[in-house]
Amino acid sequence: MGFDELVESLGRRFAARTTRRSFIVRAGQVGVLVASGPALATLLTGRAEARVCGQSGVSPKCPTFDCAYEDSMWGWCWYASPGCCTHGGLKKICDCCTTGWPNVHGYCPGGANVRCIVESCNADPRVMYVPLLRAPGATAASVTFAQSRLAPPDSGGTLVLGDADDVMLAALAGATAGALGAAFLLTSRSSLDQAVLAEVQRRKLTAAVVLDSLPATYDDQLTQLGLTVERTGHGATAGDASLDAARWLQARTGSVDAACIEPTGVSGSAAAATAAFAGARKIPMLLGVQAAIDFAAAGGTYLVGPEAVARAGEVANPQPIDGPSREALAMTLATLTATRAGAADLTVHFAPDGSHDISLGLAGAGGMLQYHPLGQLGPVLYGFVNAHLHTIGRAVVGGTADSLGNKGIHDLQSALNQFDTHRLQGHSGQGLPVRSQPRGERPIGKARLDGPLPPAENAYWASRANPHARR
Repeated sequence: MGFDELVESLGRRFAARTTRRSFIVRAGQVGVLVASGPALATLLTGRAEARVCGQSGVSPKCPTFDCAYEDSMWGWCWYASPGCCTHGGLKKICDCCTTGWPNVHGYCPGGANVRCIVESCNADPRVMYVPLLRAPGATAASVTFAQSRLAPPDSGGTLVLGDADDVMLAALAGATAGALGAAFLLTSRSSLDQAVLAEVQRRKLTAAVVLDSLPATYDDQLTQLGLTVERTGHGATAGDASLDAARWLQARTGSVDAACIEPTGVSGSAAAATAAFAGARKIPMLLGVQAAIDFAAAGGTYLVGPEAVARAGEVANPQPIDGPSREALAMTLATLTATRAGAADLTVHFAPDGSHDISLGLAGAGGMLQYHPLGQLGPVLYGFVNAHLHTIGRAVVGGTADSLGNKGIHDLQSALNQFDTHRLQGHSGQGLPVRSQPRGERPIGKARLDGPLPPAENAYWASRANPHARR
């Protein structure tokens, strides 16, 4: 047996015998790599790349905060402090356990071993109070179906059916659906997607509002399923269609405000974000400043984007929302929604930057819409979520599986649930002291958030096969 193999074998033997943390912890409750010198530290670091500040095990980090593998469950947590979190935060490290997994036992129930670990600096990393849901798809229409399927079956209600072949009309339908609190689906003009009919039946929808650009034959198909079908108007252009839809919606909601974009330029690129904003405010969305002039909202008209803002002088009670890009406008609109008096339980939607189709598919549920860099959440959106947690009830991520990626999902879960992974510090193999977790804090959701650690409980360091055994 080579020297490397010998070191690894000894490390695994020590790990399996008690807790997997370290043999030196049992004697002095200090990190193995701190106490055993640089030689052993160098050897073990090469074999246990997952070790981080306060941890001396050999298990990998979970890609997200979901311990949702087959035959898996959460184990206990342990604590590492001070020095493993900035600002004096208490670091928590928890085991995700799988029955019969070929790894060390860790702090897992009998018959299960450690699959991976999660870490946090604030809330219990095993508990997610704000759910993160997926609406997978590569097109606007497929994302609308995925988002609709997040609703339970037999939920009833109204469907708003939009035109998938026109970006502006798709956004208009999304804004209308959001304002009505209705289901939102898109279909092409060539044929009514069979998935629409299937979703109508699954949710047992009872009424439909159809955008006028879609064929009248769709009304007959929906009527045959028992739906009451209504059209929003007969506009010859997108601007006229939005004006008809605005008047139709105003008659039902009594709204005195409206939102407006120009269909071109930066303003037009913000169609999906504006639709989400209008839906959250339950106000009409207008396509083109001329439609806003004709509608003459008694309260005020939010003019979104530089092309619309440039004509603010022509609109009664204009509310300019300017910005240099679609992403900047989406951030401003989302912030306005989040900071509105009484805002609570809002949905925040995330679409990958550069994919207009996907964001249109998320535009029909109201709430807030944001664009993330491809494959990551990024510090700006992390900060936005962290700053507006009191208003967010859930998050929905649209796009293909790799649009946000595991790293982005991990960061988003952290921001939504105050796991504060941005406060973690230290590096692989640093091995600062770990502390036993009091028995009352071991159940899921009971991990300590702050305050001083109590005296260590010796039984915690005994064999996990028999937690009450003496050392």
